[in-house]
Amino acid sequence: MAISHMEECISEVRMWLSNNQLKLNDDKTDFLMLIPPSTRQKHIQLPVLSVGSLLITPSSKSRNLGAVFDQGMTFHDHISKTVSTGFFYLRSIVLAKKYLPAEALATRVHAFVSARIDSCSSILYGLPKYEINRLQKLLNQAARLLTHTGKYDQITQILRKLHWLPVHQRIQFKILTLAHKVVYETSPLYLRLPKHQQSRITRSSSAPLLERKRAKKRSAGDRAFSVAAPSLWNALPVAIRSTGDLHTFQRLIETILFRNASS
Repeated sequence: MAISHMEECISEVRMWLSNNQLKLNDDKTDFLMLIPPSTRQKHIQLPVLSVGSLLITPSSKSRNLGAVFDQGMTFHDHISKTVSTGFFYLRSIVLAKKYLPAEALATRVHAFVSARIDSCSSILYGLPKYEINRLQKLLNQAARLLTHTGKYDQITQILRKLHWLPVHQRIQFKILTLAHKVVYETSPLYLRLPKHQQSRITRSSSAPLLERKRAKKRSAGDRAFSVAAPSLWNALPVAIRSTGDLHTFQRLIETILFRNASS
């Protein structure tokens, strides 16, 4: 059933492209089948997707909007790619560092952090600590490069001096920012989540809550935005949840996340 829906969708996309003088590359079409770890060990018959004259089998991993998805949603390959290319770009900045004024160096390193570490970071929520630590090493190296400090200097103080959150808290910051846009209805429609309806009016009624969903699969389901966003949002103090201005909200949660990181 799902395969037939995908084939109908691809057919409609092909028609739209054709009507706009564009072409769908059949041989570059890729699709991913998410398989639970328990099922992955079994020999199951994988479906085949018909795209034009080609028959395409599921890939073990696939790139979408800059992120590498895998069958188990572990994002191990995505993090590996981010780390390897990240250290490559950091080495390029090191080679050019002596030719750059301090302001230009700071601009390049901050752009690197935004483009390489913060990009698509919300999908990494709930991953094991050892995976997040791989990205943390990349962030630490960028901080040392910017502050001209050695590898044995205390990294916590360096990050605090730069006002850089650790990677774990950066992921929470991204999700809370999206949750704020959802609550105050500035997010795209596909991100909208139901608000919790309170049975009686209280002093905290002006600070909206999101309806919490219970995931069927805790290992993967708790990582979904529809579960993670309400969990993080509802845990915020009332005064912060009632802050409508996004920039003020971000400044307040940054303070809380810094406190959590150092505790």
